[in-house]
Amino acid sequence: MTRTLVECLRLFNRKERYWLIRNALGEKNQELPLSNSFRERLGKVIDTNIPADAWWALDYHIDWLFGALVLDRTPEDAESKPIENPCVSEENEPPRRLIRGNHEDFDFVIAFDRTVVLIEAKGVTSWGNGQLSSKHQRLCEWERFSEQVQIGHKKMAEPPRIIVVLMSPKESGGLSKLDWPKSVNDSGNAAKFLTMDFTGAPEKFRVPERCVVRDEKAKAAFDGDHWHLKSVSRPPSH
Repeated sequence: MTRTLVECLRLFNRKERYWLIRNALGEKNQELPLSNSFRERLGKVIDTNIPADAWWALDYHIDWLFGALVLDRTPEDAESKPIENPCVSEENEPPRRLIRGNHEDFDFVIAFDRTVVLIEAKGVTSWGNGQLSSKHQRLCEWERFSEQVQIGHKKMAEPPRIIVVLMSPKESGGLSKLDWPKSVNDSGNAAKFLTMDFTGAPEKFRVPERCVVRDEKAKAAFDGDHWHLKSVSRPPSH
């Protein structure tokens, strides 16, 4: 029997945080579904009805994602065969390969049918171009080299629909425009945006901050010999 895309993704999901949440919030041998309100909000953003039994994972490594996409096109009796790990760097760059062996990940992954949603989230910290650009680069590398990483011969299923969603209290206007590969965001469109709701959070968070004391006042310092509790307002809820 042919494995589904979701079954391929499941085979890599050994992140401790995911299994901790499943143990703490779910019942044994039962799935822990996404909330109805979250599925509805996200479904509107990606213009797709998300089923109640959609699979999800936390901190899903990009290496795992690529491995699952390869399994999706690999006969079960051929999956243990070695496969070339192509060099994806340019001539003037430090050498790097498709499978990195590092922990670079997407914060939250949702999958159903032939759709994979990759969510990057920021709550009280700011978006940065570097982190997002690195993940964009890796998806571009996958598109360029995906045809080289097939094991054995298997009738190709419909290519998965991959969607990148940015989630934060408000949309950032400072991110550089990225040209996503054609296999992502419905033919390379911009990443989608989903609002992160902080309803129920404290109005003021507390942050331990290193500091030095000058004239009885705390001044933030990287190598401070004191520390104090700094108040940080929660992001506005919409």
